[in-house]
Order: sequence, then structure tokens, then C-alpha cells
Amino acid sequence: MGDLVELRTFQQTQKTIPLKELRKWKLFNTIGDGFLLNVRLAHVHEELGFLVTTDDDVYAFGTSYSGSLGIGSITRASIPVKIDPLCGQMVKEFAIGSSHCFAITADGRVFAWGDNSHGELGIGTNDPSISTPTLVKFDEGIKIDKIAVGGSHTLGLTMDTAEVFSWGWNVHGQLGLGNATHQNKPCKVTGNLQNIRIQQISCSFYSWFALSESGDVYSWGYKGYGQLCLGNTTGVNVPTKIIIDKPVKKIANGLYHTLLLTTSGEIYASGYNGRGQLGTGNTTNLSTPTKIAATLGIFDDISCMPFSNQSSAKSADKIFVWGEIHKGVTCINPTELENLSNFPPLNFIKFKGTAQIMHQSLSASNCAENPPTIRETLQTAIDGAGTDVAFKLEGHLIRVHKPILILRSDYFSRKFSQDWKQLDNPIELQDIKRDTFYALLYYLYTDKIYFSDTEIDRILDLLKLADMYCDDGLKGKCESVLEKQLSLENVFTIYALAGEFNAQFLLDSAFNFGVDNWVEISSSAVLDQATLSEQDWKQFVKAWAAKYKDARVGEKSN
Repeated sequence: MGDLVELRTFQQTQKTIPLKELRKWKLFNTIGDGFLLNVRLAHVHEELGFLVTTDDDVYAFGTSYSGSLGIGSITRASIPVKIDPLCGQMVKEFAIGSSHCFAITADGRVFAWGDNSHGELGIGTNDPSISTPTLVKFDEGIKIDKIAVGGSHTLGLTMDTAEVFSWGWNVHGQLGLGNATHQNKPCKVTGNLQNIRIQQISCSFYSWFALSESGDVYSWGYKGYGQLCLGNTTGVNVPTKIIIDKPVKKIANGLYHTLLLTTSGEIYASGYNGRGQLGTGNTTNLSTPTKIAATLGIFDDISCMPFSNQSSAKSADKIFVWGEIHKGVTCINPTELENLSNFPPLNFIKFKGTAQIMHQSLSASNCAENPPTIRETLQTAIDGAGTDVAFKLEGHLIRVHKPILILRSDYFSRKFSQDWKQLDNPIELQDIKRDTFYALLYYLYTDKIYFSDTEIDRILDLLKLADMYCDDGLKGKCESVLEKQLSLENVFTIYALAGEFNAQFLLDSAFNFGVDNWVEISSSAVLDQATLSEQDWKQFVKAWAAKYKDARVGEKSN
């Protein structure tokens, strides 16, 4: 208990998981509705389950091995039992191995319990069993966002720096540290991953995979069946880049096989295939990533049963499975599942016979009954899930959705067209400031009305880009936004830049605004700070004099 930190003040969400979603998991069918109606987070791993309520209380349920319930010496709980060390700790995700468990908090802390025979809990000891959650200690400032659990070894992905840490059993070099030394404390994986930001970690039984933000995949560990996708069956103890001709957006692993989903929706498979789990129509092992199921169209998601010979994938509203579906029942080609109304979604379910396993905790936020609006969806289009285009700016990668760029921008539509090379030169992205490019994407996706001075400066930068690359659509958007932001303080600045960037609509709008407000402008310090040409000054004075004359004539006639 001495390792527990002071409880954080945490504003709990009042959203709960719909009861019908929880009832799809057989483990919860003996728990009453009254309890389940207050659940915001749930996790199932065969006979072991965890629940977190909206009051941030954490409960264990089911049957444990090696203390995996996290409630001391109790090995079976027929009703949910509170796990006191986790209550109030803002748990956002569980990661469960065969008999060792982790809870990740919203602020990046990790608690571990269960089997620790090989130091796989990362708590600094090799005590065979830890029956209550214990805080895993990292260096100062390290916050963990994701945990992946293999056979007696563990990988963690940091929240801010996108770095990888590993600990546990290392007989096959699966910790990626360049040696075969076991570790009972987290160690940073540096070999070949220096300055590379990782967005996903995944594992088979003795092998590890890391997916970079640019879509590159690195693998290491045991590869006796070719599951590392490196073209042979020789293991490696440092991250090694996989050669594949398309960027990857997701990795899924079974016991000894690997699936890779590309950004274009294709599935590549490698590794053990004795049960048809590669989906190639035969049972031949592969050591090189091989494209499968080309006739089934574009896939949206992939999944593998942890520690099993089963694979699954989603394409639109269809789910396909292959490999060992049940004991003694195999499919060597992807086979569509039917009657899915009471079937858990692919990104949570793993099934083998009668067992159910989540590889991602079920939360209120990712199973909401009301889907997000179009506006909310568009606002996640930058660096969100499923992005398929990456721009490198100032050493950073920015990911976006190609179809949305095409629809919202004439420039990007031309860029991605087949005859792009015959048109204007492309934007030299390395010469554009990163915040300016973020602004470009932001204003393409949203319809914001009011902007800060800093944001107005960014829009002016975008106006310059639009003029430079003849993007009339972006120019019109910038002009429309800036026209609504005109003020006494910025009218002359915007007027001058509108003229420089050939933005005629904005030029006229700024001119008219200045003439209409000439009295207020001339009585302030704005004129002293304005840098207009002599010709521009004459035009403003002449227009104001004419307007003033018309107004005096009108007064006399009245």
C-alpha cells in the first residue's frame, strides 16, 4: 500500500455502458441490472472480469489464477468484490495476460497484480504471485498510455513521448533490449526506435511489434514460424523494420501469427498457419507479409485471439473469421459471420469455443448509443483514428484523412489526382510552419466564427499559401473568415495583405470598413501605426470625403 499515491480529484463521467452491451458478455449474466446500470468501464478475460462504476469504484468478478482477481487470497468471486487499492484511481483501461493483470489510469500510472514468476509485473521483484494491485514505478515524468501483454513479458507505450518500455521474461530477446537478460523493472527500448514515435504496440506469445506514426512496423523476439514478418525464421533481439510496400495502420497477433492492416484497407499475413489462421486458403507457414482476401474488398479492422490460432476482420457491416474457430473446427479462408445483432463488436471480442476475451476494455465513451455528429467526426479528422495521409513538418508527423482533404480543398484534390505532376509544383511542406499547417487543416474542417489575434495571424498565413498555390477554394474561405474579423485595430493590416495576396473580396471589404469607420479610426492611434502607401492613403481620404459629402447633402435636404 505504500506505493499508492494520493488520490486525484477526478470529475467522473456520468455516462454508462448500455445494459444491452454488457449482456453480450456471458460472464456478466449473473449480475443484476441495478449494479450494471452504474458501470462506465468493463473488461472480460475468459472467467475473469473487472468493472468500474461512475463513482470510480473498481470491482473484480469470476475466477482467478495466481492472484489475478486482485483481492488478496480470494480465488473466486460469485458477486463483484471491490478492489480497494484501485478505487478512486481514475482507471481508464485494463490489460490482461494469461494470469497477470494491469490497470492504466487516466493520468498515466500503471498498477499490476497476478503472476510475477518472471518479473512480468515490472514491480522490481520476482515474487511468484502478487494478489493486490501494486504501482509500477517509472522514471520521473513517464506516463503510460497503453499496455500490451505477452507470454510472461510486458510492453508499455508512453503517453506524451510515444516511447516503448519493456519488462519480464527475455529468453528469446522479446524485450528488444539487445540481450536475453530478464528484467523485473521497466526498461526503455531504444535499438532502432530512436526518434521514432510509436502509436501501437502488439504481441504474439514470444514476439513484439511496434507501429510508428508514419505507418512503419518494427518486430523483434521469437520467430520460429515466421511471425516477425522478416522473411526468415531467425529471431532478433532488437526492433527490426518490416519490409512492406504500403503504410500500416494496425497490427493484430495470435499465438504465432501476425496480421497487418494497411491504410488502404488490405490485410497482410505471416507466421504459423497450421489451422488456416493466415486466411490464405492453405496451411502453409509464411515468413514474409502476404496479401490475403483481395476479393472481399476493403477492410476496416482486424483482430486476433490472444494466444490462439484465430483471426477476424471487419469490412463495412460484415465480420469475417478464419483459423481455429472452435476446437476441431477450422476455416482456411475468411468466412462471414451472420446474425450479429447480439455479437460484441470486433474491436472488443475474441472468441474461442465458449470463451470470451476483450483485448480492449469496454467503456461508456466507445459504445455510446448516440453516434457522433458529422461536425464532431470532422473535428477528429486530424491525427485521429483511421487517418491515411501523413505530412512531415519541422520533424513532426501530422496525419489526416485523404478523402476529407480532397472534398474540402481544391489544392489537395489536385495534389492527389493522377495528373498532379503535370500541374503546379507541390507545397514544399518543410518550408511551412507546423502551426500554420495545423491551422490550414483546422479551417478546412470547421466553421468557427470568432478567432483570437493569433488565429487571425494564422489565417493570414493561409491566405498567403492560397495565393502562392492558386487555391481559390482556400483563398475564398480565408477571405470569408477574415471579413468577419475586421476591426479598427487590424483593418489596415488586413487591407495591405489582401492587396499583396490578390484577395479582391477581402480588399474591398477592408476598404469599405475603413471608410465607414474613418471618424473613429482618425481619432485613435491606429493611423499612426498604419503602414499604407501614399496611393492607398489618397484612396481612403477621397472615399471618406465623398461619403462625408453625401452625408452632409442628405442632412441639408432633410
